[in-house]
Amino acid sequence: MDLLKNWLEKKDYKVDYTSNKSAVQEMIREFHPSLIIMDVLQKDILPDLKNNKESCDVPVLLMTGYTRPDRGGEGDVDDVIEKPFNLNLLQKKIETLIYNRA
Repeated sequence: MDLLKNWLEKKDYKVDYTSNKSAVQEMIREFHPSLIIMDVLQKDILPDLKNNKESCDVPVLLMTGYTRPDRGGEGDVDDVIEKPFNLNLLQKKIETLIYNRA
């Protein structure tokens, strides 16, 4: 997480993160993110994110190590990137989700 945070900050993104699922909603209230990037192993909080007025419109990028078509958890996400990922592809997905939303 620290490597990804440092890379994103070098690209001039403000970044905050937690591995504590119970802290996510409070972090969203305080940070007002433009994008949520999460690991597929955290997908159980997706319904809470999408049912909360403070985070329901925030795009979610799911990172997964699964390569099967039935990865699961994609119904509530806006895009998926498979690990290991290319940083250029990650940047393109981030820019698309943040800046090119309809």
